[in-house]
Amino acid sequence: MKKMMLTQYGSVDVMQMIEVDIPKPAANQIVIQTAAIGVNDPDIMIRANGPFPTMPKEIKPVLPHSLGQDFSGIITAIGDDVTRFSVGDHVVGMAFMSAYSEYILLDESAVVATVPKELDLVPLGGFFLGVATAYGATIRDGQAKSGQKVLIHGGAGGVGSKAVQLAKNAGAYVIATGSAEQANYMKELGADETIDYQTEDFTKLVSDVDLVVNLTGPKTLENSYQVIKKGGRVTSVNALINQEETDRRGITGIYSMGFMTIEELKEVITLYSNGKLDVLVDKTYPFELEAIKQAHLDFEAGGNTGKKIIVFSK
Repeated sequence: MKKMMLTQYGSVDVMQMIEVDIPKPAANQIVIQTAAIGVNDPDIMIRANGPFPTMPKEIKPVLPHSLGQDFSGIITAIGDDVTRFSVGDHVVGMAFMSAYSEYILLDESAVVATVPKELDLVPLGGFFLGVATAYGATIRDGQAKSGQKVLIHGGAGGVGSKAVQLAKNAGAYVIATGSAEQANYMKELGADETIDYQTEDFTKLVSDVDLVVNLTGPKTLENSYQVIKKGGRVTSVNALINQEETDRRGITGIYSMGFMTIEELKEVITLYSNGKLDVLVDKTYPFELEAIKQAHLDFEAGGNTGKKIIVFSK
């Protein structure tokens, strides 16, 4: 089988395609034939610069290693002790640093769940990481509820688009920031209001917000504290919370991590299956080295609306 590997960090040219044997499962393992994978910020950053300094030792990759987070696929083999899955199951989940591969080997206990077989596996390849990050920032840590006013920065991106939908499903009044070109898309996702971050100052347009979900970096986060009502919350996925500022204003700030339990994953799969959560596919790329390089370059160029997906041949 083909597998993409890194032996050093740097430009897209450090990625190499190698041939290895299809893995065989131990008693408690499953083998998944990969259908599609998402192109995600952690893969770009790790490929370019190596592991994040804040990564826990137990998940910090060591060269040589692959890349890849979320995936969809079909189970082709299971170990003798596996009870949660059967051969032929369609699944989605998380495979840290091992999804850039035609087959994925995981423990049965991994955060993986079955999906109805009638669902298209291509968009589901980019489902987990964006939804997990959005779920953590909006629902688990953000505690979005019916009747609240929620401001989501970066509402058209791979994570932001899920955050808008999750907040709306929770019954919140949703305000989303993005470009003018993304306004209609964010409204289609469920945003009640949109703000053009390029020409409008959100601090002059919103106030008394119950929750701010920050997906766009430290500068936006620093400007967001002032629009949150006392007792409100702010979550951030890519910039650290200023604890002194949140304490001074009487608000709760949480640096939110992109993970889900198996039960949470099943919950959002149900939303997706019922048409209440969508994954917009921006562009697809075949699982070939030059195409993977181009996917990384396109992602790095910015202005991402929806997900870039790498698709494996059947």
